[in-house]
Amino acid sequence: MESAFASFASVFKSNASSLLTEEPIFLGQPTTVTEHVWAYLLTKLGDFGLFVFFYLSMAALYGLGGLVFYYVDKKRLFAKYKIQYDRYATDKDYMDCVKGLIFSYVCIILPLGCISFPMTKLAGLSHSLPLPPVHVGLAQMFAFLVLEDFFHYWMHRFFHTPWFYKHIHKQHHYYAAPFGLAASYAHPIETICLGICTFAPAFIIRPHYFVFYLWFIVRQMDAVYTHSGYEFPWNPFDYLPYFGGATFHDYHHKAFTCNYGSRYTYLDKLFKTYKDAPVVDETEKLKATIKPASMAEELRLKKAKKL
Repeated sequence: MESAFASFASVFKSNASSLLTEEPIFLGQPTTVTEHVWAYLLTKLGDFGLFVFFYLSMAALYGLGGLVFYYVDKKRLFAKYKIQYDRYATDKDYMDCVKGLIFSYVCIILPLGCISFPMTKLAGLSHSLPLPPVHVGLAQMFAFLVLEDFFHYWMHRFFHTPWFYKHIHKQHHYYAAPFGLAASYAHPIETICLGICTFAPAFIIRPHYFVFYLWFIVRQMDAVYTHSGYEFPWNPFDYLPYFGGATFHDYHHKAFTCNYGSRYTYLDKLFKTYKDAPVVDETEKLKATIKPASMAEELRLKKAKKL
């Protein structure tokens, strides 16, 4: 295991030096466990190798989060928290989604990150020690959430104009009842545009790389939750002002022409695009006929029953 890690480290360290002129990697001495781990990874992998490490971590956590909700769906766990109680993704829904995600993460998101990485160095992001204090990191993370939501809102509304919806954004709306893995299921052009919305706050605030990488992990896990199809009462983000939660975005997938923000409701309320999801009577849930997450899969199953 150690030799495999050393091989991985040497490959990326050598590639990093050819990709970019190395900066002085870090200043100061590590004093906490987190700083020791950060210094170790940076020394072993180099700055570009560290970027790849966090990219793979982000992708793995995204996949793990999606698999957790897949298991929840399959076992019908937490059914009382299911938002669209009559729609569950089928195995075919999941397989179609996974095929699109593999292409997106390998051919779109990774190259976009590699192109953006040299730009982050030019913007002045630093790997140096000490790492920023917790309160600074949390304040910057909150600013990222607000700024990304602002950029996403306007980009999202633009994608709902007739031509762009028909040719680009419609792919993301393939699942009328979203599920965790479907968060990044989108047309390549949309993936690039929304990726820019995610990178933009970091170029404005220019945080430490540690906070920068944590932001991308938090952003992806937030996307998994808001697309999960479940609204849990113990979500800590619910304490943030104007936080819409999974119900807010789930209703966008169902109604299409409202709730354009990523997670916050303030812009939708300000520009009159906000709608509350209808409150469902518990007796309706008991009578519900379970349908697939996508309309296309629902139609396919109906045709199969007739044969």
